[in-house]
Amino acid sequence: MKNSIYIYILLLILLIHTDKIYGQVIVKDTLALNEIQPIGFGQQPKWMVTSSISQVKGEELQYAFTSNLANSLYGRIPGLTVMQGSGEPGVDSPGLFSRGVGTFGPGRDILVIVDGFESSFEQLVPAEIASISLLKDASATAIFGNRGANGVLMITTKRGHEGPLVVNFRTQHGFHSAQRLPKFLGSYDYASLLNEGLANEGSSPRYSEEELENYRTGSDPFLYPNVNWQEEILRNTAYMANYNLNFKGGNESVRYFVLLNSISSEGLYIKAGDMEEESTNSTYSRFNFRSNVDIDISDRLMATLILGGSVENKANPAGRTTGGMFNTLSSLPPNSFPVYNPDGSFGGSSAFSNPLGDLLQTGSHLSNGRTLQSTLKLTQQLDQIARGLSISGAVSFNNYFRSYSIKSKQYERYALSRNDEGEDTYNRFGQNTSLVGSEGDSEQWRNVIFQGFMNYDRTFGKHGLNGMLMAHSETFTNISSETTNANLSFPFNHVGGGGRFTYSNDAKYIAEFSFGYMGSENFAKDSRFGFFPAGSLGWIVSQESFLKNNPTVSFLKLRSSYGLVGNNRISEGGPNRFLFDQRFPYTASYYLGNTNNVVSGIAEGPLANPGVTWEKESRFNVGFEMTLFDRFDLIVDVFDHNRFDILATPNRTIPQYSGVVRPLLNEGEMRNRGGEMTLRYTSKPSAKFSYFVEANTWYAQNEIVFMSEQLRPFDYQNRTGMPLDQPFGLRAVGLFASQAEIDSSPAHLFAPVKPGDVRYEDMNQDGVVDQNDVAPVGKPGLPTTTFSFQSGLKFKGFDMNFMLQGVTGNSVYLGGLNFHAFQNNGQAPAMALDRWTPETAGSATYPRLSASNNLNNYRFSSFWQRDGTFMKMRNLEFGYSLSESMSERLRITSARLFVNGTNLFSLDRMDGYRDPETGFGYPAMRTLSLGASFQF
Repeated sequence: MKNSIYIYILLLILLIHTDKIYGQVIVKDTLALNEIQPIGFGQQPKWMVTSSISQVKGEELQYAFTSNLANSLYGRIPGLTVMQGSGEPGVDSPGLFSRGVGTFGPGRDILVIVDGFESSFEQLVPAEIASISLLKDASATAIFGNRGANGVLMITTKRGHEGPLVVNFRTQHGFHSAQRLPKFLGSYDYASLLNEGLANEGSSPRYSEEELENYRTGSDPFLYPNVNWQEEILRNTAYMANYNLNFKGGNESVRYFVLLNSISSEGLYIKAGDMEEESTNSTYSRFNFRSNVDIDISDRLMATLILGGSVENKANPAGRTTGGMFNTLSSLPPNSFPVYNPDGSFGGSSAFSNPLGDLLQTGSHLSNGRTLQSTLKLTQQLDQIARGLSISGAVSFNNYFRSYSIKSKQYERYALSRNDEGEDTYNRFGQNTSLVGSEGDSEQWRNVIFQGFMNYDRTFGKHGLNGMLMAHSETFTNISSETTNANLSFPFNHVGGGGRFTYSNDAKYIAEFSFGYMGSENFAKDSRFGFFPAGSLGWIVSQESFLKNNPTVSFLKLRSSYGLVGNNRISEGGPNRFLFDQRFPYTASYYLGNTNNVVSGIAEGPLANPGVTWEKESRFNVGFEMTLFDRFDLIVDVFDHNRFDILATPNRTIPQYSGVVRPLLNEGEMRNRGGEMTLRYTSKPSAKFSYFVEANTWYAQNEIVFMSEQLRPFDYQNRTGMPLDQPFGLRAVGLFASQAEIDSSPAHLFAPVKPGDVRYEDMNQDGVVDQNDVAPVGKPGLPTTTFSFQSGLKFKGFDMNFMLQGVTGNSVYLGGLNFHAFQNNGQAPAMALDRWTPETAGSATYPRLSASNNLNNYRFSSFWQRDGTFMKMRNLEFGYSLSESMSERLRITSARLFVNGTNLFSLDRMDGYRDPETGFGYPAMRTLSLGASFQF
């Protein structure tokens, strides 16, 4: 392997010292010879790229008004699946997956590279982004060695240019609101249905007819409350604003881009800090800055200084995040207690606290985060040694720190009751305490990266040669105060290098070889490094004589690649780190002696695996790019990825009776196949009415080939052969219509069943329904297909842009507190109104009600699954730009006013009961805003 590297270096040196005259191959204009495509650790002319790379420009991301850059990527990059997380400002990070998921191990995260170095990117803003590229095939990712198997998202920030100073200012203001909240019943319906559930169980009703009537009329809101807690603590809209100011310009020696940005967003909670000084308003704000400077120190030496960062502040009443509060809203029945009692005290009970009291009387959680990304790079041209040769070196320091200020207290709440004399009595829960502060918690990480490059770019007549060799060293350290796991605090190191060699002939035929040689401290000393090669071929058919002058086919390129990539994130720094080392962890304590002294013991942990290694994946990709009539573009890719050496518990190879805790072994295999397609039509640039339409779709279907899973009673219960995270549950076949149907059906053993209960399929045909009938139901939560349609148009000074994006091939589960009525004495969802009764037996969509936890109806089953297909209006924007004459009068270069909508609506199959992406907790948000941009 090392000899092969030496041979390639020798060939490069021989070509460097060739005395032939070099020139430039003339390529057909439609190839956009001057258009540059960012690639792994470098860039190439776009016509020369044979890898599978998708890209979005930073300007396109401004159409989504969001505080997290990742949430502007929905549908923008073919091959990138975005899974929405919480909608809460400041903690709204989505999941990002390149061509689906290729492993059942823990390390599924995409590798993020910012300006050539691994870093976070969600705090960046669209105005500082030049482009975001997704590197997908082996040819594009092999150079990243054992870190590229999950795909690489590469962010390039904006640079300066030679020319006069250009100043841009943009401001945007709007309001966001919950796109959809869970729907629960009011007190009268809740109490009526609870009585019905008790009757179905043969129990006495909890509420009398008089009490039901009081709930219906609302005649006594204190003793018979009907509280919509969402309305009590959530606002309909919350304010959001953004300000951006950037400068760009330079001369022959210095070029610069400088940016200042401020974004703020209020949370959906009521303004608790305005109502109670010991609480706080729910807010998020971030200030971004960037300075990218390129300096020509001499004719042959150039320096690049990149400095970017952010300062963010987040405040919440009652909790660091809002998950606990929304769980309370999903649990608390509307008739539990009033918000305030007649004497002004907070209502409450032994089972539930008061959500409004929690916001106002339990203190505040504040945090301050600071991110810094800094890079210094020097590039020396070595034309005096060989034309086209250069070397460069770079150092990058990235740091993140977040501190927390937590102030907490308790408060009194009272349960109201009324005695026979009609007097109000109160039962107290909790007690008032003083505010106590805690300032000790913090999170911090930093990484230091060194890189060295040798680049060569030369053309010899019809022959073009582009080469790059690199060395890379990175240290990542987690020094958070909350880190108690030694495996997390021990630094992560990545050392190695890579190279890429591209040959082109007559601008028609392109061949490329790339490789990565990377090592990690996570493996034993003798097996820390791995070699990851990849090759690709390209043929620009439109340069051939039979197509060169064809007026129809403006451009046609065929390309294919194959190679090996790796994933060393097999433990994510948790307990599975350093699996090659035998461990003896502390076990449960023993009480010994007459005084019951506690003595901790140690025991042998899982057996060490000295040969543990990273996951490996072979990747094959074939695709083509075509332009017709200079305006119609078509890009198609098909891929086949095979991941192996995935860590798995060896259930099939080491029996449990061996008497040891079995180690994780590199035995697992997965396969992931699919493709992407982009269609785009653009009008003539000279047309008065200009427009474009673009449609994208991408598909990825994975399959577990082998995971050494334990033997199961029936083949249909095996995970092998199934998609990753395939749900397993009971297969519902409707609701029991009568006792006769129950008597003639297989016996359901989870609980006694009655008419109206969920009926399940007897999978193994043994005459009973039990745990052995659990089988695959529905589809995983990760969609197999993503699609988007976007369009933009301009006419005179008016413009419009919109994007529709959606997914299919996934399932959504309606379970838990939001959908299962009366569980753990909780709420009843609005969908419970459609429950089964003898009168609604033919139309019911909800099972017979039960007042207690129903062990039959609320099991994980296909009954509660829904098709997760949806289509959302991700953005819609209308704008008007002032005419040149009007701009001149105002002494500005240009000005534009616009109205924007983000995440406006969803077409789905949830019947309005939940958002198809965010089912629990803080909801998905809809934003309406007005804005203006000016250039000077």
